[in-house]
Amino acid sequence: MQMQRQDDLMEELESELMEEKDIEDKLFDNDYQEEASIYPDVTIKVEREQYSLFELKRKYDKKPQQVKLDPDYQRDDVWDDKQRSELIESVLMGIPLPVFYLNETKDGQLIVVDGRQRLTTFFRFFDDQFELQQLRILNNLQGQRFSELKHNLQSKLEDYQIIAQVIKPPTPDRVIFDIFDRVNRGGTQLNQQEMRNALYQGKATKLLDDLSSSDSYLEVTGRTITPIRMKDRYMILRLISFILWRNGELTEYKHKELDEFLGRSMKYINEMDDENIAELKTLFHLTMCNNMIIFGNRAFRRTNGRYPVNFILFESFGYLFTQFDQTTCENNTVRFRELSNKLLEDGKFNELLSKDRGTGSVIPDVFDKMDELGRRLRDDK
Repeated sequence: MQMQRQDDLMEELESELMEEKDIEDKLFDNDYQEEASIYPDVTIKVEREQYSLFELKRKYDKKPQQVKLDPDYQRDDVWDDKQRSELIESVLMGIPLPVFYLNETKDGQLIVVDGRQRLTTFFRFFDDQFELQQLRILNNLQGQRFSELKHNLQSKLEDYQIIAQVIKPPTPDRVIFDIFDRVNRGGTQLNQQEMRNALYQGKATKLLDDLSSSDSYLEVTGRTITPIRMKDRYMILRLISFILWRNGELTEYKHKELDEFLGRSMKYINEMDDENIAELKTLFHLTMCNNMIIFGNRAFRRTNGRYPVNFILFESFGYLFTQFDQTTCENNTVRFRELSNKLLEDGKFNELLSKDRGTGSVIPDVFDKMDELGRRLRDDK
């Protein structure tokens, strides 16, 4: 009898874990190519342009930078000095380079979609950060840095014109994502959050980085959310976006356009002033701490087992406990936990959690439940 019960519990747990895995797979698969058919008539603006390497280096050195080379999704500089030297040699020999892909933001910033290793090589060489080595043709340049080259060779490098396909506004985000995905398909395919992180560099990416490494978040989630492939930042972005939406700062949430909604949210955060960013951080840490006070290491998990952190619960209870100060939560811990667990045991509520599977389709209904629970927590004394 006891063995049968253990088997049932294991089966239940495996089922739940598989459900989470299914959700994770869906969240992080690249399915933009499947959406291509839904934007046949939108404006796609991609222009062929030329830039000298000197011009791009000048934009790169400006403060704030006008050329972004180092998005978090591909932080590592993977080329060795032999590969870098061959590239410099190719340009000095006049060999054409493959086309670059850049995404131009509405502020005129150029984000490198394809060609980061090559541009990094040129910029590092201009800064004398490596010397030419193992050259096969221009052997007389072995061991030289940029400042040691003859002036005519320096000019040849600086004046070299690269050809770039530049994705320009108002090309919709979903098209940009699709282009981004296709031109990067030679390497590891990026998931949606990695692409968002590359395309919306600024205050939003800095905020997600700060929050995902914060003590309050790591403690309440038990460090169980892997940062690999930016799953942690994806979760936090969803929570912040839904809070902004529910507070009336972001509008037009449609679950079928969840990724566009999240992109709009990152744009919105990039335009927030520092004071509002600080308030958002405070709100996030408040709700992480409040959930820890009330639920401890069971926060954001279903009640009928020791299960992984649930995305919808992270968002909904993350939203709910922005509405209470820490002292109120400390003084009402037992009552708040009991009323919350009662909702978590409700069949209809669990049905909502089960059918969403990461799509965000149940968010309006679940958040209505959270507002109703919030009223009870305040009034049911």
